[in-house]
Amino acid sequence: MKAIVLAAAKSIKLSPFSDTRPKSMMFFSGRYILESILIQLSEAGVTEVWIVVNHKKEMIQKFFQYGKSLGLKLNYIFQPEELGIGQALSLCEDAIGDDKNFLLVYGDALMSGNPFIPLIERLELTEAKSLATITHPSSEGYYGNIYLSHNMEITKLLEKPSGSRISNYIFGGSFVLSHDCFKFLKDNDNDIVSLYQNLIKNKELEASLWEDNWIDISRPWYILAANQLMTEPWDCSIIPQTVEMDSNVQISGVVHIAKNAKIGSGTKIVGPCYIGENVFIGNNTLIRENTSIGPNSIIGYGTEIKNSVLFGNDIIGRLSYIGDSVIGENVNLGSGIVTVNYNPKNIGISCHLNESEPINTDLNKLGVFIGDNSIIGSGHKIAPGTMIPPNFTIADNVSIDQSFIESKQKK
Repeated sequence: MKAIVLAAAKSIKLSPFSDTRPKSMMFFSGRYILESILIQLSEAGVTEVWIVVNHKKEMIQKFFQYGKSLGLKLNYIFQPEELGIGQALSLCEDAIGDDKNFLLVYGDALMSGNPFIPLIERLELTEAKSLATITHPSSEGYYGNIYLSHNMEITKLLEKPSGSRISNYIFGGSFVLSHDCFKFLKDNDNDIVSLYQNLIKNKELEASLWEDNWIDISRPWYILAANQLMTEPWDCSIIPQTVEMDSNVQISGVVHIAKNAKIGSGTKIVGPCYIGENVFIGNNTLIRENTSIGPNSIIGYGTEIKNSVLFGNDIIGRLSYIGDSVIGENVNLGSGIVTVNYNPKNIGISCHLNESEPINTDLNKLGVFIGDNSIIGSGHKIAPGTMIPPNFTIADNVSIDQSFIESKQKK
C-alpha cells in the first residue's frame, strides 16, 4: 500500500521554530518528527511514500533523499500554495494511480507505538471503503469530535466545537482512503471536511481505535510533551563504546547516548534523556530527566538542563540553567544564562503569534523558546514564555570594552 504524508504547511502557531524549518523537522529524542513517522510506516509494511512539501522543502529532501536508508521509496509532490489538506491530497491522484486504497498521514501528529499496523490490519477485516485512526486528545484544543456506533462505524463528526470537548475521541491524523476520494474532492472545492462528512453520511468510514499516547504538535511547548512521549517507552540504556566518560560520571534511569559524545568528570545524567552524536558536556553538569540534546552541541561547565529540547549544534555557556525550554539549532547562549521557568497560570503567551489574547498554557513550569541561529550574550535572566525569533542577537547583559573604560576615566 502507498502512503501520502502531508508536510507542506507552515504554522505560525509553531513559531519561532516553524519560521526556519518544516513543522515535521523538529528534532528530539534522536529523530525528526517526520523520520519517526516514516519508520513507523516502513515497520507497517509500506514501501512507497509520497511526501507533499512546500515550506522549507529543501530541508526534507536533503535529509531523506529517496528513502534508501529507511528501506522506503520516497517521492515528493510540491504544493505551490498552502490551500489546505484537501488541495494537497488532490495533487496526489496520479501518484496513487490505479490503487484501490492508500494511507493518508498528517506529518505533525506523533503516536507512540505504531498506529499504522492496526489500521492496515483492520482494512483486511472490514467491508468499509475507508478507515480513520481515532484517539483520545492529549490536551484541550479545537479538534473535531468523533461519535461511534457499537461496531466502530463513525456516525458523526462535529467539526471543532467551541467550548469544552463533547466526545472522547478525535481524528488521530491517519486514514485509509479509497481512490474515489479524488473525484469527490474535485467536485467539492477540495474540501477535506466535506469528504469526511460524506463518508460518514454514506456509512463508509470506520474507526481504528488507538489508545496509546498521541500528540498534535501545534504549539512550541508541545515539543516538550512530544519528547516525553517518545522517550517514555524506552526500557534500556544505549551507550556506544565510542562515548568517552571521565571519572565520577553518574547515570541513573534510561539514557540514550549517541556515538562520540564526551562527558566531563562530576556530571550527573538522569533519564529518560537523549544525548546526541558528538555532544560535549563539561564537568560538574546536571542533565535532568526529559532532556534531549541534539548532535554537535556543547554544554558548559556547571550547567543544569531540565526537561528541555535542544535541536543541535548549540552552545550553552557555563553556569547556566535551562529549564522547560526549547532551543533551536545553531543557538549560542553565553555563560550565566538563566531561564526562569516558574509560570503562574495567569501568565500567558502572546508575543509575535498574532493572537488577540495571551494563551493560557495551563503549565506551572514554562521556560523559553529560542529560534534557530540566535545569539544571546552572557548574564541574562529570561522570563517564562519568552519567544526569541530566529537569527536574533542580544548583547551581553554587562559589556565592558575599551570605550567603556575610557568613558569612565573621563568622568
